[in-house]
Amino acid sequence: MADVRPFRALRYDAALADPALTIAPPYDVISADQQAALYARSDHNIVRIEYGEGHLGDTDGDNRYTRAAGDLRAWTAAGVLTRDREPAVCVYRQTFVWEGRQYTRTAYFAAVRLEAWDTGIVKPHEHTLSGAKADRLELLRATRAQISPVYSLFRARDRHDRMPEMAGSPLFDFEADGQHHMLTALTDASTVAAFVEHIAACDVYIADGHHRYETALTYRDECSARARSWSGDEPENFVVMALTDHADPGLLVLPTHRLLTPPQFPQDALSRLAQHFRIEEVTADGVPGVAAALQAATASDTRFGTIGLTPGAIHLLELTDRAGIETLMPADQPTAWKRLDVSVLQYGVLAPLFGIDDAALHAGGAVAYTQDAVAAADAVAEGHSQVAFLLRATPVDQVLAVADAQGRMPQKSTYFYPKIPTGLVLDPFD
Repeated sequence: MADVRPFRALRYDAALADPALTIAPPYDVISADQQAALYARSDHNIVRIEYGEGHLGDTDGDNRYTRAAGDLRAWTAAGVLTRDREPAVCVYRQTFVWEGRQYTRTAYFAAVRLEAWDTGIVKPHEHTLSGAKADRLELLRATRAQISPVYSLFRARDRHDRMPEMAGSPLFDFEADGQHHMLTALTDASTVAAFVEHIAACDVYIADGHHRYETALTYRDECSARARSWSGDEPENFVVMALTDHADPGLLVLPTHRLLTPPQFPQDALSRLAQHFRIEEVTADGVPGVAAALQAATASDTRFGTIGLTPGAIHLLELTDRAGIETLMPADQPTAWKRLDVSVLQYGVLAPLFGIDDAALHAGGAVAYTQDAVAAADAVAEGHSQVAFLLRATPVDQVLAVADAQGRMPQKSTYFYPKIPTGLVLDPFD
């Protein structure tokens, strides 16, 4: 079971640094332009620590990691960042609008004991890249602090088990980036105990932050190897997570559509697709046509929408031969993985028709990604891509099923929206 604990967060003092100006998206979704804009937003924006700018003359002793550590020390010394006096679980409510509908998602910030994947206590759903982990490890070594939380989901093993009511003291309540952010602290011993007991009876799954989690594992092992003694309760044994109930009504996963510039484009693509799919042509009249096609494509777990197979047309592909496509998939993958729309698309369409096999996919260049179906249609219409495939969002239950089966999702299978901001709570080790 997961070992979950309250922690003494390091937070901005709102009297000295407006939280609306100091939060930032996670490092892995920040473009160069966004990085510059966040720098300009505030001298204390967390991006300066989380994802600082590199300089042409950087050296081993002066680089974005050492500057991050220096800023962290300076801001703490100046009181811009202050440490909570007592451990707490922080409750974060993020209210946002997507496609005209308002959502509120709740996450609980807590320290969770790091566990190796093979224990099954914390479950991953995707693979990681070595470059991102090396970057995060350098930052962790320099700052000795967890700057950005790992975003995770929890699901009670007993479906009748429900999270107790959690009421706490307000910390932040502000508007930023078109969203409402509210953070409260749970310090009451009985309330915290009820939360800890509930999470201990749940399975925990990483949603976003696999690189940060694996980096924290590596850093823990480095620290324990250097230590003269190691009790297992040192702060390096824990990672801060933002934990959301898998059934939270505000939990939103966006679809990730595929834009293809393939190495081959068969003239008989439609007839070859007909071996495994029933094909229906639908209207392609501008934005309304794309919206209607997307709605039709995502209304079923057996359909894809595709743009560009023939000029000016949108086609719906309805899967009719799942068994046939599954024979093309790696035999060692679990059934839950083979049932994913992205797996069907990859092995039933992209590889056999367009020559985009696993090697081409990992090499990059043949496939681009977007959450915006209209942008996908525009990319084809303007000639930036030859063909686009519109997918439904991967249901959360499918993500958890793959993790339960010890599988890893294919690349770009999930996009949890919106991201948990960096800069609400930090966790220094010292």
